[in-house]
Amino acid sequence: MYVKTGLLLIVWAIVAVSGWCTEVPAQRSYMYVGGQYILNEAGQHVFTDQMYVEKLTPAAGVTKPHPIVFIHGQAQTGTNWLNKPDGGKGWASYFLSEGYACYIIDQTFRGRSAWFPGNGTLSTYSAEILQQRFTAAKRYNLWPQASLHTQWNGTGVMGDTVFDTYYSSTVEFLSSATYQQSTVQAAGAALLDTIGSPVILLSHSQGGLMPWLIADVRPNLVHSIVSIEPTGPPFQEAIFSNTSSRAYGLTDIPMTYSPAVTNPNELVKHVIPSNSSMYSDCVIQADSPAPRKLVNLAKVPVLVVTTESSYHAPYDWCTVRFLQQAGVSAEHLKLADIGIHGNGHLVFMEKNSLHVAAVLQKWMERK
Repeated sequence: MYVKTGLLLIVWAIVAVSGWCTEVPAQRSYMYVGGQYILNEAGQHVFTDQMYVEKLTPAAGVTKPHPIVFIHGQAQTGTNWLNKPDGGKGWASYFLSEGYACYIIDQTFRGRSAWFPGNGTLSTYSAEILQQRFTAAKRYNLWPQASLHTQWNGTGVMGDTVFDTYYSSTVEFLSSATYQQSTVQAAGAALLDTIGSPVILLSHSQGGLMPWLIADVRPNLVHSIVSIEPTGPPFQEAIFSNTSSRAYGLTDIPMTYSPAVTNPNELVKHVIPSNSSMYSDCVIQADSPAPRKLVNLAKVPVLVVTTESSYHAPYDWCTVRFLQQAGVSAEHLKLADIGIHGNGHLVFMEKNSLHVAAVLQKWMERK
């Protein structure tokens, strides 16, 4: 394991990325975790697979026992959590002000976690895809709940200042899901070893796969998981495709099941039809033979959060059902059920984001 640390600075939280600084003085340092030396085509050594981690702690001192590790989604970096594209206070600032130590990662091959050309090919998202799925879903109406989206600040399309600021933060991402997952798992385990005490893994979207994998190899160092609309549903794509995916249910790479799974085909699948046109059918494990258990996640409380208008609204229930069937203590928080309406997939960037953060904090501290 490689850990390289940076200088400790006293900063105003978020000041490094914008002038809209929140009044939260914080100590800032950074490190690199994971990674390895490999030989390049010239037979010389290069370093790869490392992960950048930024640590923020309240200057007045940490008052909460469990640090939060923030894991961003596809085509994004840790800047997601710093502040919002409309200039508002981000979730990192919110949780700093509540006394939490915050570790903000750039997933391997993203942002400040350097990509080496031999790692594979890169992909990117067009502005049109982001408009359709995240910021202006109401205009396209591609899934039943899309018309309910009201919380994005601005028009959500190209030429709007807030959208342009958001889109400018997106980056290329590795095309290989298996390589991405395996390297984040290894680097994430190294990070938890470095922290040395149980953490809360707070993740979003494609980053929502990573807590399953990190907790699988470091279950005693994970206090709880809060997953904002994790990539899903199990075993398949939905809404935008009907192809098979995530051969191990939640992930594309192996997890620890009991009885053990040596080949993903050993996971016997069963379709649960939905009872509404608003929701997708689910593919989970069959009841016979008895479903295999995710034994390393059994003692880790999980909260899956779904917004009212996101494309996850039709199918996040499948992810929760899969987790529960596999012996995981998983709860499903649908924001509309507690009176929080109009949010989409990028809830932590939207107008009422701090209201949602406060709800999540209550769950974390109750656990």
